[in-house]
Amino acid sequence: MSEWVEKELRSNFARATRAGHRAANTEPRATRVRYRALEDALRIELANGATITLPVKLIPSLNRARPKDIRAVEILGRGSGLHWKSLDLDLSVPALVSSVFAGTAWLAELGRIGGRRTSAAKTAAARRNGRRGGRPPLRLKAIP
Repeated sequence: MSEWVEKELRSNFARATRAGHRAANTEPRATRVRYRALEDALRIELANGATITLPVKLIPSLNRARPKDIRAVEILGRGSGLHWKSLDLDLSVPALVSSVFAGTAWLAELGRIGGRRTSAAKTAAARRNGRRGGRPPLRLKAIP
């Protein structure tokens, strides 16, 4: 193998390794999953301590599955997926978690809540608003 190819492979491997570490630290990962027959729901415990319960009716791939088959769920790899051997089905844990939230509007709100508290632009805007008597009032439009 040429030196250039080996260098390119090492570079790609290092980049993939970094991406994998980032994903492991930021994406939701399952540590435990159970099927709760009385609720007809999957209870997924995540590595960050959160737990979500998803009704099976919200997972189209499991709608027609028997409870016996749903109960036989396994966690894939480091918790990034769920696997049902008898159903020949794999589902992504991050995709299941994000499916709990309708649309992406919650992401924008999360960005506002978790964003930087101070910046030069925010400081300048606050000063301009202060000179004008404070933050401008919120103007709501009437619904026709």
